[in-house]
Amino acid sequence: MKFITKQKEPAEFREWKELACEDWQPDWDNLAGIPKNKLHKALLAEQGHICCYCNRLIDETDSHIEHLVPRSQDSEKELDYNNMLASCQRRLKPKEPRHCGALKDEWYDTALMVSPLQEDCETRFLFIENGDMLPASEADPAAQATIEKLGLNIDKLRAMRSKAIDSIIDVLDGLTSEEIKAWIAGLQKKNSEGRFEPFCQTLIQILQSYTRGIR
Repeated sequence: MKFITKQKEPAEFREWKELACEDWQPDWDNLAGIPKNKLHKALLAEQGHICCYCNRLIDETDSHIEHLVPRSQDSEKELDYNNMLASCQRRLKPKEPRHCGALKDEWYDTALMVSPLQEDCETRFLFIENGDMLPASEADPAAQATIEKLGLNIDKLRAMRSKAIDSIIDVLDGLTSEEIKAWIAGLQKKNSEGRFEPFCQTLIQILQSYTRGIR
């Protein structure tokens, strides 16, 4: 999971909400067209086009707008930009396993949910070379619950992370500690197209473990 720094909501979305009057009140069910499109694009840009939970690459066609606190739990947050994220799995294929926002659905527990909006979220999980995602500490039930409730360690995602890890391990031999640190610094930034590397936080952790083993 990668920490997301929220930005300002898009002007088109804000102006749509400001149309509220005695005869009409904005709500999630009547959000459509340009305001919703701009909102979706803003969330994707904010996240560097990676899923807010699993960090796989996403775009407008395969992602949906996710409410961190579900509308069923707090309707007052349904149009709060700071409660919105972009999650993968907009449309599920037959027999495709659900994960991330699609599996989370109406679940949310402030005591058991590690959110990508929490500054310490990147340190709460541990990734290992076979693609497994684990709580960084056994004394962190929220990290364990988040992995389970969002399906972040299902076979599909484990395999995707393992493939990404293998792709960097193949070119690690011969690199110095300074070269690996420069690689890590690059993964912490969006590229020239405003995108993060898919599974960037997983790769950063693996590379950091290698720098500790290099003299």
